Amino acid sequence: MKLKVIVGGTLIDGTGAEPVEDSVVLIERKLVKAAGPRGAVRVPSGAEAVDAGGRTVMPGLIEGHNHPLGERDFLDPGFKKYYDNMVQSPALGLLKGVQVIQGMLAHGVTTVRIPHPTIANAPELRGEWLVALRTAVERGYVNAPRVVAGGCVLPTGGHLNSLAPPFVLNQGWRGADGPWEVRRQARECLQYEVDFIKLIGPGHKRFKPGDGPEHTCMTREEIAAAVEEAHWKGVPAAAHAKNGPGLRFAVEEGVDSIEHGTHLIEQPDLITRMAEHGQFLVPTIGMFFMEPLMDAYDAAEPGTKESFKRQQPSLIRNLKACREAGVKIAAGTDNTYWDEPGLAWELHTYVRHAGMTPMEALVSGTKTCAELCRVNAGTVEPGRYADLLILDGDPLKDIGVLQNSDRVTAVYREGRLAAGEGRLL
Repeated sequence: MKLKVIVGGTLIDGTGAEPVEDSVVLIERKLVKAAGPRGAVRVPSGAEAVDAGGRTVMPGLIEGHNHPLGERDFLDPGFKKYYDNMVQSPALGLLKGVQVIQGMLAHGVTTVRIPHPTIANAPELRGEWLVALRTAVERGYVNAPRVVAGGCVLPTGGHLNSLAPPFVLNQGWRGADGPWEVRRQARECLQYEVDFIKLIGPGHKRFKPGDGPEHTCMTREEIAAAVEEAHWKGVPAAAHAKNGPGLRFAVEEGVDSIEHGTHLIEQPDLITRMAEHGQFLVPTIGMFFMEPLMDAYDAAEPGTKESFKRQQPSLIRNLKACREAGVKIAAGTDNTYWDEPGLAWELHTYVRHAGMTPMEALVSGTKTCAELCRVNAGTVEPGRYADLLILDGDPLKDIGVLQNSDRVTAVYREGRLAAGEGRLL
């Protein structure tokens, strides 16, 4: 029986409870066996001791929305959207994704939820790549965060279809039209045993003149069909939805999460409904407040930075309204373009701009995200996976400490020391 004990740190257990000073966390194999103040937890003789004195012990971070599989350098001046990806092997994007999620682990992210690859020449969107990556991590081939793998249902002409001309898209990116084609796509995803299905149509189209967040390219019937297929298999359904009728269809037809939900405040009855039905919001707003990212966007497409800044007040009002109504907020970045501390920046944005307390933000990036992902992690409680961080600093006083990987002195995933001080181990 392999026992490990982390002693002396201030424990933030992820539930929202008050921190426990001079704590003890007992780990047996992959799981937390006990956690609490020194004296309340019996430590068996022979357990390997880790001294966390003067530091913070907390759950590993969970990234609720990320797209690491793809080349991320297209925002450099001279690059245009995704088209340069068409001249490289899609396998390069998969390998790049491995590198990216390993960087996340070094920054304290122990689980990452990936809806789909980003590169337009990827052979498929039904989930094969992501399930393979999930399996590689599970088997120990790759030292990386746990992967929550998505599969996509998308309509013809929808969000992802507009990333490249239709004549160069792989067959796996073709859209579905009508409820029966949607059901086929959903069933293909489920054949790969994805962890969730993402609907890429309710919210808006993109990159086409006249398209915007108020448009939809999935009917209510199509959305209902996809949700029904997912739920029959016990798999959650997520919807890329920002505004308009598609957002309403998605919420009313029972998706489990709304990704982005940028303009929910314009349909306040949907906010109330989401709170009542326990539907998650994954806001993905941090990118709109990150100067280096906005500068990179602006270099590629002048005017983008000003557009981002114009959206900031409405994004904050939207998140505040959802939070005040009791909607479950799960932190996610929509990170395809920025570096590994992205989730820490997302949490910082919630605190600095949206009025969350540091504790609320931490719960959003741990416990609530674990519920979204349906993983046995996110809190330091008996029976949960021992996904833990030891921090040199107090995130309740300065949540920005999470942005510095050197301050993340130890990252445990399922009880194993996987990274520390910005390096994989």
